[in-house]
This record gives sequence, C-alpha cells and structure tokens, in this order.
Amino acid sequence: MEHRIVGPGPYRATKLWNETVELFRARMPLRKHRCRFKSYEHCFTAAEAVDWLHELLRCSQNFGPEVTRKQTVQLLKKFLKNHVIEDIKGKWGQEDFEDNRHLYSLQKILGLDSLEEVLDIKLVNPKFIIHNVYSVSKQGVVILDDKSKELPHWVLSAMKCLANWPNCSDLKQPMYLGFEKDVFKTIADYYGHLKEPLLTFPLFDAFVSVLGLLQKEKMAVEAFQICCLLLPPENRRKLQLLMKMMARICLNKEMPPLCDGFGTRTLMVQTFSRCILCSKDEVDLDELLAARLVTFLMDNYQEILKVPLALQTAIEERVAHLRRVQIKYPGADMDITLSAPSFCRQISPEEFEYQRAYGSQEPLAALLEDVITDAKLSSKEKKKKLKQFQKSYPEVYQERFPTPESEALLFPEKPKPKPQLFMWALKNPFQPFQRTRSFRM
Repeated sequence: MEHRIVGPGPYRATKLWNETVELFRARMPLRKHRCRFKSYEHCFTAAEAVDWLHELLRCSQNFGPEVTRKQTVQLLKKFLKNHVIEDIKGKWGQEDFEDNRHLYSLQKILGLDSLEEVLDIKLVNPKFIIHNVYSVSKQGVVILDDKSKELPHWVLSAMKCLANWPNCSDLKQPMYLGFEKDVFKTIADYYGHLKEPLLTFPLFDAFVSVLGLLQKEKMAVEAFQICCLLLPPENRRKLQLLMKMMARICLNKEMPPLCDGFGTRTLMVQTFSRCILCSKDEVDLDELLAARLVTFLMDNYQEILKVPLALQTAIEERVAHLRRVQIKYPGADMDITLSAPSFCRQISPEEFEYQRAYGSQEPLAALLEDVITDAKLSSKEKKKKLKQFQKSYPEVYQERFPTPESEALLFPEKPKPKPQLFMWALKNPFQPFQRTRSFRM
C-alpha cells in the first residue's frame, strides 16, 4: 500500500484526492457479508473501510502517522458524497457515513468497473452531454441551437394532436372519421424514414448491454439515463417527444383504436421499435431486443429521460475545475489527472502577477473613460459619478487624473459675464446711488 509522493505545487489537493481514490478502488478488500438474513457480494462494512484507509494514510509519506481515525471518517464521508462508494441497497441523498457495521460497495456504472467493456470511449462527445444536461426546457426537453435539426412543424403538430387527443387545437384541418389514424400514419412514416435510429448505430451495443439489467429495475433506469445522455441533442429531443406521445396515447381512454386487430400499446411498440433501436446489420434478433427496450422505455420514460442529479453535480464540479486558470511554476510537477481544456492556456508566474496587478484595471479604466465621454450626462451627474469612482477605485482614478490641474480641465470654469453699464448711470456719475424702480428688463 504505497502512495506516489505528491510534491508541493498547484492542485496538490486534487492530486492527493485522485491518488487516494485510485488506491481505494484498486485495493480495498471486498468480501461477502450478511445483513438481516440476506447475503451481499463484493462489499465491506464502514468500520472495515475506516480501518483499511486509516492504515493507508498513516503509512503514506503524503499524510503521515498524525492522521486520526476521525479524519479518516471525514474523508470517507466525502467518498460517499462523491459516489466513490455507495450504500449496498443503492440509497443516496439521505444517508451519512459513520464508523459502524453498515455495508457499502464501490460505485459502478452500468454494473461494470469501466464503460470500456461495452463502449468505445471515442464515441463519447462531451459537448453532447453538456448540451443534454443544461440546454433544456422547464419540462426537461432538450432545446436545439440549430433549428434546422428540429422536427418539421407538421410532424410536431401531428404529435401534439395525438398526445392531447381529442383537443387538437394545433391542427386547423377539419376532423373526419378515421382522422386520428391518418395523423398517426403521418408520424409513423416520418420516424420510419429516418436515416439512423434515434439511439444511433454506434451506441447499439451499449444499449443492448443495459437490457441485461432489466431484472434490476433501478439499476437499469440509471444505466439508460447515462446512455441517453450520450445521444446527439437532436436525437435525444426526438426521442423525448416521441416517448411522451406514445405514453400519453396508451393512457388515453378516449383515443379510438388506431389499428384494427392490435392493442394501442402493442401498436406503439411494433411501429416505433426499429426507428428507436436497430443495428447497422439489421439482424432478426434486433426486433426482439428493440421491442423489449421500447417497452421498458415507455414504462419509465420520465425517469430515464431526465438528468440524474448526481451526474449533473459531477459535471458542474468537473466544468468548474476546468475553468480555473492553470499556472505553471518552475520545477512543479504538472502531471495531473484532468487535462487542460482548449479554452485555457498555461501562463508564467510573471504574467500571472502582472495580470493580477493590472489585468482588472483595464476594464475599470475603460469604464472611467465611458463616464468622462458620456455626452448625455450633465456636469452635475458626471461629477457625482466621478466622485463615486474615485472613492471606489482611487488608483485607477489617480492614473487618469494625476494632478488637480488635469482633473480641472474636464470641467473648465465658464467666464463670468461683465456687468452691463447703462447709459442712465453715466449721466451724473458723481451723484450718490439712488434706488431705481427695478433692474428687470
């Protein structure tokens, strides 16, 4: 149980976290435990985790023998919060880690140690995931930036019509006997002529792998949640709208039969299975697999097509980390787990110090110039704003107006008008001043 030595430098805490998590995942002893007359494989008690991790930290040169058992418990609390470990029964959100006999296991995705067993990591597009998580409406439906990839208006209107039957406010065509069947056929024809299934050819194996988890409904739902986030945003939106329509039609008792000889639910599955899931080779087995998957999607679409809270939190933490400026110090070990994003660049300590000292002054100086040159402000308002600016940012103000004279140039004094001499006052200049009726003209 040896830690790699992590030297001083930026992101040392992140490196220590990654190193400790990696060792815990790889070496924490797992065995069979019994709890309330039920056996659980590949797990450990809270106390066993504390014992093992405490010994690891005490023997590590990065931490040392001063680490207490209480500190180890605090670290395991963070493991639980960040889904390094999970409650053996899958509970999440309310539990708290304590030094006791409660059972835990290592967190897995799709029941696997790694997605690489079922998915080519090259197929994972981070932009798709970010878009599917954040660019959504209040109802959780994906909003597309490129409107050319949107469903045609006539298809969307037809889907709304059947989803809200018999209230078809979107369609202006006259209603007739069998109208709903023609509308359904229009929708089916559009989805049936898509060039690629909504779950895409490359992700076929991943979705089929999830079908093996259907007996464990909660795990299957979580697995489908993750897989559906990998879809291109336009595919995910079309899938969301389609599943919503299919579920509403099946639950609508006022909907007339859309096809003679088939129940509504069976018709939905048979009609849309191939446009949702199929392989590029189109083998006969695909139809059975697709039918099973679509049936499960219909029963759980609201849960499957929403963003998992735990994953959203993880993405936010990841993005926040990537947005921090990375500073390269001479001699520091910069071999960190998280790679630098394309929109950040490494800077030298000298450039960092310069930016810290002067970088924030440039926009403030520009703001000051805007106030100075604003012709819409009266002199009184301008003086008031400049006084406030001087009080808040004296250094920037001093740079712009180094002397009182430079400041005075901004508000030059207006020449005082000379008093006018009236002719009547010059007639007898030696007489004392006499009160006149009025100076008003």
